[in-house]
Amino acid sequence: MDSTVASEPKGQGLEKLPFKPEGYNYWMWQGRKIHYVVEGEGLPIVLIHGFAFHWRYNISELAEKYKVYALDLLGFGWSEKALIEYDALVWRDETRLWVS
Repeated sequence: MDSTVASEPKGQGLEKLPFKPEGYNYWMWQGRKIHYVVEGEGLPIVLIHGFAFHWRYNISELAEKYKVYALDLLGFGWSEKALIEYDALVWRDETRLWVS
């Protein structure tokens, strides 16, 4: 059995966003630090999730044709873990402001 590890081929959707322990970009929303990633050029695509790095394969692939925005919602990923009561309205308001 071959114990070598195959490298990930290019151009087959396997390129991934490089891991950065400090995160990518931040903006302040209601006094809270929010993390996001922006990659690529073209028409915008917004990826909303709690962990932008979970989109690591999708971002690289989509960024070949689109401008990709991936957001870590408040309380997730590299965004601040605020001591508040989280609900859909918090994330709705955060997202609404971020995409405008």
